Amino acid sequence: MNRTLLLIIVIATIVSCAPTRFVKPLAKKQQAVNLSVGGALISYSKLTIPMPFVTATYGYGIDSTLTGFGSLNLTSLAYGNAQIELGVTKQIVQQKGRWPGISINPVANIIYRKDASKLYPEIDINAFWDYNNKRNFFYVGVANWFELSGKRAYDQKQEHRWLFNPMIGQTFVQKKWNYNIELKAIAPNIANNTSTVDYKTPFGSHGAFGIYLGCTRKF
Repeated sequence: MNRTLLLIIVIATIVSCAPTRFVKPLAKKQQAVNLSVGGALISYSKLTIPMPFVTATYGYGIDSTLTGFGSLNLTSLAYGNAQIELGVTKQIVQQKGRWPGISINPVANIIYRKDASKLYPEIDINAFWDYNNKRNFFYVGVANWFELSGKRAYDQKQEHRWLFNPMIGQTFVQKKWNYNIELKAIAPNIANNTSTVDYKTPFGSHGAFGIYLGCTRKF
């Protein structure tokens, strides 16, 4: 495995913890542009800060239960790596009283450099609760990334084909703007003690803990 491919695998592991793009679908023919910032908590100059990953997303309401979207990680792009997400949000269950609405997000994560590329399939499962006359909603879910390659760095056997990331979030809904905060447990099934990054996490030598802020303009 060449160094370039190893680099993009490391990038994928770090940015697989991006926040959920759309938990609830947009209205039919509605469009939205989202900007999010945040990442795993790390130690930096004696401070604990989230990685400053910035992602731009565009979404379109195909119908009232289905939204298509595409995302571009701007921080990764600045370092010569194009990371693109193409996916949909499909609501499969309507909220009924205390029973939540359910949505799924099939996503293709593509990471590309001039001399190497990777594809990571992903599927997220979300449960959400509208409140305050649907002006806000709270959600929980789990994002699931899948490693297609049987080999990892230096041609070693790939031991982890599934990266799961449980999350919890809150969205504040206004007429034209949404504001969001999300907390995520990142790959708690994978050891982090071989990484050069000093993660600040309640999971000890496994995984990481991420914080994300986002805003969405609807039109």
